Amino acid sequence: MREAIGGTAIFQIVIFFILLFTGFMCLSINHSKAFNVKNMIINTIERVEKIDLTNTENDEAIKEIVGYLKKNSYRTTGNCPPNYTGINREGKVDAKNSAFCIKAENVAKNPTEFPEMNYYRVVVFYQLDLPIFRSLFEFQVSGDTKIMYRTIGYDKLPNGTFIEG
Repeated sequence: MREAIGGTAIFQIVIFFILLFTGFMCLSINHSKAFNVKNMIINTIERVEKIDLTNTENDEAIKEIVGYLKKNSYRTTGNCPPNYTGINREGKVDAKNSAFCIKAENVAKNPTEFPEMNYYRVVVFYQLDLPIFRSLFEFQVSGDTKIMYRTIGYDKLPNGTFIEG
């Protein structure tokens, strides 16, 4: 009888470590996918050099990002932090069920003397997703774009200088 109880305890320990290892593997795979999605979003915004958070359904960068999310089956959603614009998998603004969140940060202290300088902060979600228990914890990956310069209210001359428009 003693060997049967000892065998059951060892079996439970083995099952526990298998679940622990599976959870770690799921977490690392989901983190890797979220990290790749975040990098793709940042690269798209930097390549296009702008993103229109007021009209997301017609924005070129949002359309490209949403197409990438659908193509790579990124399905994780989450709640955006305060002051962020949440975009769902269809490219619409949704702060509660967002696939990713974007916030524009203004760098210029005096926009009348300098061109508008912005960078974008991007937040993407991933989860600890165990096969039997489903999602247990939600995590975030965030990143920033490089500083992008815009000249709102200014026209650029052919020689590269600016005049007030």
